[in-house]
Order: sequence, then structure tokens, then C-alpha cells
Amino acid sequence: MSAAEMHYATPGAGRRLAWHIALAAIVGVTLLAILQTYQPALLEWAASDPARMRGRAQMLIAMVAVVLLAPIAGVATYLWRLGSRTLAEERFPPEGLAVVRDVLVLRGADARARGRLLRGLAAAFFVVTAIMALVLFRLATLPSGG
Repeated sequence: MSAAEMHYATPGAGRRLAWHIALAAIVGVTLLAILQTYQPALLEWAASDPARMRGRAQMLIAMVAVVLLAPIAGVATYLWRLGSRTLAEERFPPEGLAVVRDVLVLRGADARARGRLLRGLAAAFFVVTAIMALVLFRLATLPSGG
């Protein structure tokens, strides 16, 4: 029986992860504060010219769609690539992946199962992104109620 293979923690990975989370939180809170501050002005601008109101509303919905969907698509892409690397190497975590703590390496069938799980989760995120995009697109193209 062979000894368990370990993938050792990457020095500084925990600190980098904390910085990334803090940065994402700061950006999110800042975007919410900006939106809340300028919402009345944006709504007034969108409604100020009845002839151009529909196009302006569609532009605002498109901006909201990008802000909402880009992070989800980014996570999905990361998970898909991680799953693909895991399947290609038949090793999880893949060689060179920074980890916060020591992790037992999975190889063979266990690694392939983990890789498929990661890609399945990525596919679910892609589906959620597509559904949200379709809903927002439908909302932007609803016929006017006039």
C-alpha cells in the first residue's frame, strides 16, 4: 500500500485569497452605492425624452445584465478550466494549483469524478447565466404598454 500523496499549501495563498475577497466586496459595495446614488438621475434621464425612453431603458437593462452576469460567467469559466485540467492530468488538485491548506491528492477515477463534478457545476453556472440573460433580454424587448 502506497503512502497518501499530499499537495501542500502554497505560502501566501490564504492572504491572496483574503485580498481577492476583500477587493470583490469593496467593488460590489461601491457599485451598489453608485447605483443607489445615481438611480434617480438615471431614471429621470431614461424618462426625460419619451421618444428615446425605450432605447435608454434597454441600455440600462443591458448595463445591469453585464454587471450581474459577468461574475457568474467568470466563475463558470474558472470551474470549467479547473475541471478540464483535472480530467487531463487525472489529478486533483492539478499540478501547480495554489491551495490554502494541505490537500490529499486524488488520482485516477476519483480525480476524473472530481473533474466531471467541476465541469458539471460550471455548466450549471453557464445555464443560470444564459437563463438570466434571456430573462433580461425579454424584459428589455417587451412591447410597450401604451
